[in-house]
Amino acid sequence: MNGNTVTAMELSEVTCKSVRWIQIAAKKQNWSYKSINGRGGKRKEFIIAKLPEEIRILYDKAQIEKQAKQITIPQGCRVPEAVQQVPTGRLHDLCQAQINNALAKADLLRLYVRALKKSAWGNKSKARTDFIRAYNSGLAYPKLYQELGRVSWKTVEGWKRTMRHSGDTLKLADGRGFCHRGQSLTEDQENILLRCALQPNRPKISEAIRQARWMMENKNIRDGYSDATYRRWLMYWKSHNYHIWVFSRQGAKAWNDKCAYYIERDYSLINVGDILVADGHVLNFEIINPWPPCKPKRMMLILWKDMKSNFPLGWEIMPTENTQAIASALRRAILRLGKYPKVAYLDNGKAFKARFFKGVDFDQENFTGLFERLDIKTIFAWPYHGQSKTVERFFGSFAELERWCPTYTGTSIDKKPPRMLRGEKLHRKVYDKLTGGRCITLEQAHMAIAAWFDAYAQRPQKGHLKGRSPLDLFLEGKGDGVNPAELQYLMMSIEVRTIRRNGIRLFGQNYYDPALYGRKHKVTIRYDLQDKSAIYVFDGNGDFICEARPVEKVHPAATVLGNEEDQARLVKHIKYKEHQKKQADVTARAFLENEVIPEHRRRLAEIGIEGQVEGGGLKAEVKKIDLSGKLTEAEKKEIQRKYDELVELNKDMPAEEPKDDYIPESIDETAMIFQELPKMNEIDRYEKLIELETRNILIPKEHRAFMTYYEQTGEYKMYMERFEEHRARTMMVWQLENEEDEREGINVWRK
Repeated sequence: MNGNTVTAMELSEVTCKSVRWIQIAAKKQNWSYKSINGRGGKRKEFIIAKLPEEIRILYDKAQIEKQAKQITIPQGCRVPEAVQQVPTGRLHDLCQAQINNALAKADLLRLYVRALKKSAWGNKSKARTDFIRAYNSGLAYPKLYQELGRVSWKTVEGWKRTMRHSGDTLKLADGRGFCHRGQSLTEDQENILLRCALQPNRPKISEAIRQARWMMENKNIRDGYSDATYRRWLMYWKSHNYHIWVFSRQGAKAWNDKCAYYIERDYSLINVGDILVADGHVLNFEIINPWPPCKPKRMMLILWKDMKSNFPLGWEIMPTENTQAIASALRRAILRLGKYPKVAYLDNGKAFKARFFKGVDFDQENFTGLFERLDIKTIFAWPYHGQSKTVERFFGSFAELERWCPTYTGTSIDKKPPRMLRGEKLHRKVYDKLTGGRCITLEQAHMAIAAWFDAYAQRPQKGHLKGRSPLDLFLEGKGDGVNPAELQYLMMSIEVRTIRRNGIRLFGQNYYDPALYGRKHKVTIRYDLQDKSAIYVFDGNGDFICEARPVEKVHPAATVLGNEEDQARLVKHIKYKEHQKKQADVTARAFLENEVIPEHRRRLAEIGIEGQVEGGGLKAEVKKIDLSGKLTEAEKKEIQRKYDELVELNKDMPAEEPKDDYIPESIDETAMIFQELPKMNEIDRYEKLIELETRNILIPKEHRAFMTYYEQTGEYKMYMERFEEHRARTMMVWQLENEEDEREGINVWRK
């Protein structure tokens, strides 16, 4: 086959007819052909342009489809994938949509010609009317009708004339709005047009085109196109360089939200309570501020939500996002979860970056922040990256509650209620009449939010929940519960402060206790952000010193202007100060007699002034066994010997008297504890004895002997900090439990 002829075999493949059928049809209808010399002799090749119309359309369509399958887009071509242009051949400058349109018209034209050919002489008018009516019904040829829509027989006759004159099926292609055609812009015109459009001020397209025309005129660049041509080119360039368009005109955040690839999370790899997500949200309704000056205000909602189940756990409402509100919400979330989470996924806000949460960087003390004390790892979200915070989507649903509040202020500027817009006097009057000048209180807001959270948790959700409700998934992974007293101790904030003459300065006031008298050094303090009535003071070794409380201030002129209570408070402070003075005098004199004078006499005796020192010589140095490393067999036998001696010496000694605040333990419970102690390993046994000693429980002599023995071992030296921390924690938890019992009026004496 050359470019103008086709063989019977090729026509057979196109028409799905046999070669014999093609030869018979060609002989009957007198198809024009050429005789071509070949290996087997001469063969007939039919002239394409003179083939019957129906056969020619089928052949042309087959050639177009064959060529379209071989189309490849060259590298660097600006044509998009959806508009697949072909660089060579008859398909040049046609997109795939145009090609499909031309092929559909060719199919309809072929069916039209066949219908007319089958009609009898003189009935062609009726035949074409019947064909077009059947086609436009959409039932005869539904695929063609879906592609081309309604047509008339005159339109089909026009296609027929086009095919007769041109012989090219692609001439039937519809060029209205499919692709950019015509003469292209020059490179200078394109650069100027882009320079005017890609501005951060985001000018309108019409403004960019006017500015580009002015620049072309000043640079003597030919400007012979209409605004529609420039606009069409800009839209074409935007569709193929959308990332550059968005970044240049709207910035990095818009590019991240609209163009950048995003990472998908696999929620099947985590369990309920593994990750808690926290974020702050400014409420879109006003609440009356309980703090002076008590005006309506949009407050901050701090929320902790479980990532696995989407269940809202703990929340707090505060005037601003601060560490106190976050800590309070976290405490409620842990109590509701029933276990400690493994990871806290936090916003990148300044409150979450505060020192309270990141850890306190002490010079010598090895203390860390709140999350590290709770053994919770922290992950901070990317700045200005809303997709990474799953709680952001939750606040979008939360807007449902906000819209039903009477003091709703709108979720954005363009969604404000009419009462907040200018000139809406009627709406403001209706609002004032409905609310009566009153505003929602903080307690009412808490109740409304809690009710909405309960309703939200029972709704089935799509996504990774797959039609289940957050409540169902949360109940399956909820913990067994945590000790509130231990949680309160762990959540106490830690700081290093210096003891001054009036105690420790914190929260703009002094905290004092008599145990701080005579000290002037750095200490570690623990305090509860929710209860500032007391702070707990520890020395550098972690030993508990005291519980300091705020210092009472006195009336400046209590004896003249104050009442009896002010005068009594003044007398109390004066007496305490005189007591300290007397105590300092007595302590100094005793120290002088016991330490300073004997040392002074000894030094004089060494230089031969006073002779022998009164009171005898120095005590002999006691040799100590080095237990810092691994013990040898001889050292172990020596420790065992000392332990046996201690047991023997304590055999006949009277029992230790209980302290004043001793609380007698149940006999059965005490007996059970001491029976289990010998079965424990030495570390657990010593920690249990620390707990009993801290709670002022009377410890038998043999167990006290064990504590004395164990404190000389290398294992004790290795874990000394752990034991001291355990002692301080046990003491704090016990005191917190007693204070809670006293507040509730519960009798704590055990029978």
